[in-house]
Order: sequence, then C-alpha cells, then structure tokens
Amino acid sequence: MSSNTEVPEVPADQNAKDSTQSCPPADGTNTPLPGGGSSTAAGSEERALSVLEKNIHSAQTPGEKFFPSFAVTEGLEEKANERIAQYPDDQKRSAVLPLLHEVQHRFGYISPESIDWVAGKLDIEPIKVVEVVTFYPGFRQKAPGKLHIRVCRTLSCAMGGSYELMDKLCQIAQIDRSASDTHKDPIAISPCGNFSVEFAECLASCGTAPVCLVNDDFHEGVTCDKAEALLNSYQNA
Repeated sequence: MSSNTEVPEVPADQNAKDSTQSCPPADGTNTPLPGGGSSTAAGSEERALSVLEKNIHSAQTPGEKFFPSFAVTEGLEEKANERIAQYPDDQKRSAVLPLLHEVQHRFGYISPESIDWVAGKLDIEPIKVVEVVTFYPGFRQKAPGKLHIRVCRTLSCAMGGSYELMDKLCQIAQIDRSASDTHKDPIAISPCGNFSVEFAECLASCGTAPVCLVNDDFHEGVTCDKAEALLNSYQNA
C-alpha cells in the first residue's frame, strides 16, 4: 500500500548544485563501491564545536540540494499564528511541537535558524526548543535524502528480515551506515543525496513485516529481494 510522495520544491538556484554526483542504478550493476575520500576533510580545519553548538548544529549533507533553505515566509507565519492561537496566551509554548512539525514539513529538517525562530514566536529560550528537538527522534537536524527510507526494526520486523532489508538498501544506494549513531545521528545518506535511511521503531503493522516508510508512503512485506523494485518505483519522484 502506498500513496504519492510529496517532494519538496527546490529553489531554482539549487537545481544545478552538486550535479556531478550521480546516483547509482537501482540494480547495483556497474556501480563502484563508495570511494575512500572523506567529506569531512574541509571541515577538519574548523574550530571544535561546544556541547551546546553540537546540539543545534546542522551538518551539511548531499541531500541539502533537494530542500529549500529556512526562510520566514508569509505562509509559515500564518500557519504558525494559527497553531499558536489554539493555546491560551500563557501556555503558547505548548505549540512548540506543531511549529517544529511545520518547519520540518516545509524545509526537510530543523536548522539552528528555525530553532531561533520558533523560540522567538513562543517567547521562550532557544534551549527549550532544543530540548524538544533532541528528545523526539522524529525530528531531523540535518537534511535527509530526497527519498528518506525508515525501516522498522522492532521484533516482528526484525524476525521478518528488516535488518537484511536495510543492508540491501544500503548496498544498492551506496550508503555507508558505519558512522551512524542510533540515538544522536541515525540518518545515513547516499553520496548523490537521492537516498537516506534510518531504522524506526514499531510502524504498527507487525502482521505484514517487514515494513518501511519512504517519505510518507507506507510499504508492507518488503523483504530484501524487493528492495530493488522499491527504489525503482520512485525513479520519477
């Protein structure tokens, strides 16, 4: 079961960005293994981030070209004010979750700039927003791939082959998960930025395991031998 995936609009000046990075074919043929070059080489000369800065820092990723940079638009302001109005004046900080969801829906992830904006709208300190962002695993602090795949790893799906499915998806999309941190930085992204993966907790369909989400599309019974067909079905997304 699946529905049409909504892909965020890309500003015109970002379309040509990173055009030299090609995406691997879904069947994995004639696809070189991930290169040994380090994407952090340029950043190694930058100063070390403080603990607080690490908690609000948005690392650069190949997926950024598919998402617009954070900007306070008229539409965002209207939606935020609508959400805030649902709470008493002395409890408007309760709108922090709706506002963060709105930001991530529009821009793909929660940036430091968006944290400051949400804090300002709710008259609270930015650290109070950071506490929420870092507590809920559903909020991302860096850009995912154009197609973000969340594979359920809870017991029924694990027994049904979700770990094998994850390995196969990574093999096809050339994703290296070795540096992923399950709690702090669970998302791994392909070099071309088209794909990203992470494990998710129960997606509530144990009887059709293994299951996964591709953006907001729900897929059931996706065994590892169906991984190629799953990615191919999004070629025009």
